[in-house]
Amino acid sequence: MSTLAWQIVATIVKGGIAIFALLTAFAYMTLVERRVVARMQSRLGPNRVGPFGLLQPLADALKMAFKEQFVPARARLLVFLIAPCVSVFVALSAFAVIPLGDTLTWGSGPIAKAWAPSVAGTLNVGLLYLLAISSLAVYGIVLGGWSSGNRYSLLGALRSAAQMVSYEVSIGLSLAGALMFAGTLSMVGIVHEQVHLGIWFVLAQPLGFVLYGIAAVAEVNRAPFDLPEAEQELVAGYLTEFSGLRWSLYQMSEYINMITVSSLAATVYFGGWTIGANSGILGVPFVWYVIKVFIFLFVFIWLRATLPRIRYDRLMRFGWQVLLPLAVANLVATAIIVTLVPTAAQGWVGLLWGVGVMLIGTLVYAMRRRRMTRAVPVAKSGVALPDSVRLVRIEPTVLPAPSGRGVGGDVRIPPRS
Repeated sequence: MSTLAWQIVATIVKGGIAIFALLTAFAYMTLVERRVVARMQSRLGPNRVGPFGLLQPLADALKMAFKEQFVPARARLLVFLIAPCVSVFVALSAFAVIPLGDTLTWGSGPIAKAWAPSVAGTLNVGLLYLLAISSLAVYGIVLGGWSSGNRYSLLGALRSAAQMVSYEVSIGLSLAGALMFAGTLSMVGIVHEQVHLGIWFVLAQPLGFVLYGIAAVAEVNRAPFDLPEAEQELVAGYLTEFSGLRWSLYQMSEYINMITVSSLAATVYFGGWTIGANSGILGVPFVWYVIKVFIFLFVFIWLRATLPRIRYDRLMRFGWQVLLPLAVANLVATAIIVTLVPTAAQGWVGLLWGVGVMLIGTLVYAMRRRRMTRAVPVAKSGVALPDSVRLVRIEPTVLPAPSGRGVGGDVRIPPRS
């Protein structure tokens, strides 16, 4: 076989393996999340199906497969059917450029390079491709909400569109600082540059990493930014009219997007498959990559079990008035550092800049919280009340006795406590 034929065959096989691995990871991420959240909330989780509950994902899949598929009478049928498929297709396509190892992992020959552990990791504009294809994820949600014929679904879809577009800007700007240090858009090249400089970009760009982490949580609609499916306001948002397998496709795309953004963070900020200046484990470099991604996925679960859902206006205000200005400031400061500071000291100067900004931001936030706490009214029970609550004293009211009941005298209504 020619080199081109080997490359085609290897790409198809690796693509199939990647899809199978992502679907399996999605299935068991649901189990891991339920068990971890149950542990954090001092309860058990699913543990009945199979040893230690390991067959619970299979039971869930069978339940979804045999569950009745509802189609609303006012739904746009064709769009309603393909909208979940669009979300899954975009989620799987975005993962194609994530490298799990070097291009020379299994040798320097053309056949060995073709079987390197990445579907399209050698793409020169891999990060640009990932950002471009990820921005299409909003179409699956918007089409699903619009085609349902349900106003609550449409409102959830519009919320999601506004939220994802807002936080995509912050994601792109936060990643731009790391790209300035790397000097390339290739995912493999970014990892090589971290090994060459001897420093992970999370140290050179701590502020950029924090901004990326917050924006990534909002981008994949996870708590506390899961406003598109806020059940206390929108029933279930864009998912209201979906059931069975079509509902599970949306859940599948959400978990795969979680894996993708975690993989991007591990690659851009934590050296991908490497550990320090080493190239990872010989022959199986993706071991370190899997460990790093699992840590990020655990943080996603931790946030869901810990933080309450925030209000939508505060979500948008936080994205445009806090994240975006900080991302722009980090981009400008990084450009100055890369231009004026010697190469050997650029990473450490970037570390001082990022830590300094975060310390100042923490101090400002603490001072604002302290000032707001002083102004908050306190009830007699000692419970602090929000700004929207005003304490009013109601005096006792004397009412005449009801006529026709043979009861004399007045009725005194005691005041509310």
